[in-house]
Amino acid sequence: MTDGERNCPLNSINGIAILIVIGIVGIGLLAMGLKDTNITISPEPLDNTLSVSSSFEMMVDPDMVTVSIGVSHLMPTASQAQQAVNAAMNDIVEGLKDIGLTEDDIETANITLYEERRWIKEEYETVGWRASQTMTITTNDLSKAGPIIDVSVDNGANQINGVTFTLSNEAERQYRSEALESAGELAKGKAEAIANGLDVELGGVKSVSESSFYYYPYNASYDVKEESGSAPSVVIPGDVTVTATLSVVYYID
Repeated sequence: MTDGERNCPLNSINGIAILIVIGIVGIGLLAMGLKDTNITISPEPLDNTLSVSSSFEMMVDPDMVTVSIGVSHLMPTASQAQQAVNAAMNDIVEGLKDIGLTEDDIETANITLYEERRWIKEEYETVGWRASQTMTITTNDLSKAGPIIDVSVDNGANQINGVTFTLSNEAERQYRSEALESAGELAKGKAEAIANGLDVELGGVKSVSESSFYYYPYNASYDVKEESGSAPSVVIPGDVTVTATLSVVYYID
């Protein structure tokens, strides 16, 4: 290399240009590699929160009773079977009216009619036609549970499917409010205890949700009198179980 070439600034300029080009290409490649990457920066730090849940259960007195009764007859013909069931059901309804119930208290639940076959002598044989009908009787007079059974049986019912003590819509709303209020108090007490244990300050409520509310009706046991004129059927009501569950999120400092 001559002294002129050594002293010429052109090589330096070319070197700088090459570095600039390489830098631009590198930035372009980097940008291409990041084009599908989403980067999100939250302007605010995450909230410090404490989440608790609480359930409250209480036993309450029912104010409604539902009795399910049925009539089922097997007859040689479908017409005979249905007529026998219809006659019994009409007598039952009239008997229920005599003890103070109305047609609004009585509801037909199910009606069936089918040919009944049984396995006899290594083959199925028709033994007649089975007609069945069930109805539910609902009243707010809990003392009528036993008389409903007796009147139904006296007038032809041959099935007692169950006696259930429940809540009216008004009572359910009342007990729901009471249970949720108590569940809220329990949630607050639990959150305060946890905050004290962690040595943090409990703040306000961030969110609250009702996880569930339900109640268990009371399915009563009962004794049906064996024949007309004997002691009346006895049905003893029991408590209904009401449960409410809340989930609460508190701020903490």
